[in-house]
Amino acid sequence: MPVSRRRHGSLKEDIRKERVRTLSNVLWSSHTTYELKRIIEEENPIVIVTVGATEQHGTHLAINTDTDLGFSLAQRVAQASPIRTLVLPPVWSGFSPHHMDFTGTITLRQSTLFAMVNDIIECLIRHGVERVLLLNSHGGNISLLKTVVDEIGVQHGISPVYVTYWNLISDVIGDIRESEMGGISHACELETSLKMLFSPEDVRQEEIRDVMLDSTPYFGNDMFAPNKYGVYKPFKAWTELGQIGAPSLASKEKGERIADAIIAKFADLIQVVWGGEEAK
Repeated sequence: MPVSRRRHGSLKEDIRKERVRTLSNVLWSSHTTYELKRIIEEENPIVIVTVGATEQHGTHLAINTDTDLGFSLAQRVAQASPIRTLVLPPVWSGFSPHHMDFTGTITLRQSTLFAMVNDIIECLIRHGVERVLLLNSHGGNISLLKTVVDEIGVQHGISPVYVTYWNLISDVIGDIRESEMGGISHACELETSLKMLFSPEDVRQEEIRDVMLDSTPYFGNDMFAPNKYGVYKPFKAWTELGQIGAPSLASKEKGERIADAIIAKFADLIQVVWGGEEAK
């Protein structure tokens, strides 16, 4: 039975009108093979590949935190995107050897994670996907995923856009956070607020403890610290509890403000990078 093709003009009108998309509509895995073929051929979608981690998040957050936050944000980014966007199932394990002293952490070798993400993107390219957004939600993945993007560009001539989500709001986080430098690091004010928004059942409110570490002019344990050097340490060398920051300042309302800021930045980024291209 032949696959029907819609008229080009009608399709473009639908794309312009469809600003808010249902959850099932943005999930890659919710479509059939024939639906995906049509979407790729006719709409030239952005495909989001989220890469997280399964690792300890202190006394009060579930070990799914990084993967959950990245995937939850990706779905909302796709729904708000000015261009048709699909979200792959998340890569749920990352590079986390520094957390292995804490029970529950699952880490991959760097070579394994590189091969996995590289293979996923190569599959997308084989199916005709031209626009890939790599959304990272774990600090331990940052340098490796940049290498994946470089390799894909060299081998295939396609340039995936790579973003660690919190970097997008570095210019506005000062208006949202209440903690001083060191308060947003791991299982912190930011991550706990987002978990309270997306998955409150994963937050053990009675176990929240602040762990604030001293900073120097050269290094601070904060997502937004202007660090001058990098260093590897097992996480227990930093903290016995497993968290760093000020989760006591977290709230669902703050999570909404953070999520809204991230989603708005992604929508703007998508428009800047791909908005000038015509949908196929």
